[in-house]
Amino acid sequence: MSAANAAIPFLAVQTATGALAWLKPVGGLVVVFTLLLLFLKLLGRFQGGRAGAAAAMIAVHAVGPRRAVELLRCGDEVFTLYRHDQSVVLLDRAPYDPARHAPPAPALPVGGLLDRFRARRRPDA
Repeated sequence: MSAANAAIPFLAVQTATGALAWLKPVGGLVVVFTLLLLFLKLLGRFQGGRAGAAAAMIAVHAVGPRRAVELLRCGDEVFTLYRHDQSVVLLDRAPYDPARHAPPAPALPVGGLLDRFRARRRPDA
């Protein structure tokens, strides 16, 4: 058995003692995270380099249960889609016009608590 134990001396683990014992694991983590950040930066550069390829939902109009008409902007084009159960139908395809396809301004909430107090304070209401 002593010959078998002598054949595998590389399995013995040497541990550093003292103030620099933490340097090896921390250094390894720094190297791994640096390589990860470099990889993600290169991946983002390859995928995000296409200008005008972004997609955005302009509007969604519900026309029934699980049915909707959607305006989708992809780059310089606007698609009008009819979506129902498990399918999508292309209704129209037009170039993007900011005046025509601008999203609506956000509406102020109506009937909130502050509006109720204002209505009580007005003598005409």
